[in-house]
Amino acid sequence: MTGMAQSHYRLGMNYFHGKGVEKSFAEALKWFRLSAQEKYPRALYMIGRMYDDGKGVTSNPAEAVKYYREAAEMGYPRAQNMLGQLYVKGHGVPASYEDALKWFRLAAEQNFSDGQYNLGLMYAKGHGVPKDFLEARRWWGMAAEQGNPKVQFTLGHMYLVGKGVKKNYSKAKQWLRQAADQGLPTAQFHLGMMYAKGTGVLQSHTEARKWLQKAAEHNYLDAIYNLGKLLKSGSNEVRDPTSAAVLLQQAATRGHERAKVALAHLYAKGTGIEQDLNLAYHWWFEAAKEGNADAQYNLGVMYLNGKGVKRDFIEGKKWLTRAADQGHTKAQYCLGMMYSTGKGVPQDMDEAFRWKEAAEFWESL
Repeated sequence: MTGMAQSHYRLGMNYFHGKGVEKSFAEALKWFRLSAQEKYPRALYMIGRMYDDGKGVTSNPAEAVKYYREAAEMGYPRAQNMLGQLYVKGHGVPASYEDALKWFRLAAEQNFSDGQYNLGLMYAKGHGVPKDFLEARRWWGMAAEQGNPKVQFTLGHMYLVGKGVKKNYSKAKQWLRQAADQGLPTAQFHLGMMYAKGTGVLQSHTEARKWLQKAAEHNYLDAIYNLGKLLKSGSNEVRDPTSAAVLLQQAATRGHERAKVALAHLYAKGTGIEQDLNLAYHWWFEAAKEGNADAQYNLGVMYLNGKGVKRDFIEGKKWLTRAADQGHTKAQYCLGMMYSTGKGVPQDMDEAFRWKEAAEFWESL
């Protein structure tokens, strides 16, 4: 391999990313091919990527594999790792955990952090090897020490929930913080939730808001919802009902079930937003259709009281029953009271007792 091969490769990368020149996949491919003629593994890998992604060429998984394999067999760890991923997915090659393990291990043994992460994942899931969290953690530890944020998050989450290791909130915070500082939204979200709940750290809604905000800026849906929830009900230094309503609206519009329920509550009470029982009904109904018991309960109450909708005991009982069947204690108590008083249903003390007993049972749990 000559210095010319490296020069051709670098020029190809400039065209691929539009660095100092107008971006052009066709030009990038031309220079990568010139470099690949001299068997430069990075150029071979990039041609494989272009066939894989359909950039500058028609997508062709088999052709992508050919170039990845040539680079991988020359010892290029990025290509080895990619080839392992293709064998896991069965993309361009027959699915094979055995072959995936081979290529992940070759990349990992060259200290390539993504290869170490994927090899650890195979051990954690028991794909092609006996499930072994200790071995998974060993490989992930190597990758995390190199600063791989994806692996740092994985380790942090393991320690947070106690999966494969004993719960250790100090280590969870350590790894999550390192990944969060590198801008990984999943790590920012979980770190924010640790501060919001006081899980293994001194509860701080200010810190929670900071990290949830960072994750929300990446459009991380759970972060948008939980930030809205924090601003709605958090401590005085973070409470902001108007901003909470905006965030919950964003999350609800994007389909977040619990955000729909929370937004409906804001519309029902006029908190941070103009009171609108029609919109409260709309968002509770959307969540209730998805099986959310809180939304079903609130719809039932709306129908019983005739607030926001025409009073309808049959419809009210229907939604209360759906919530009650999921163990929603308030819905169970409401049904018990309906049967006890005969309001909207035939009076039936046995049925009243059954629902009240169910509510007490679920409360005890």
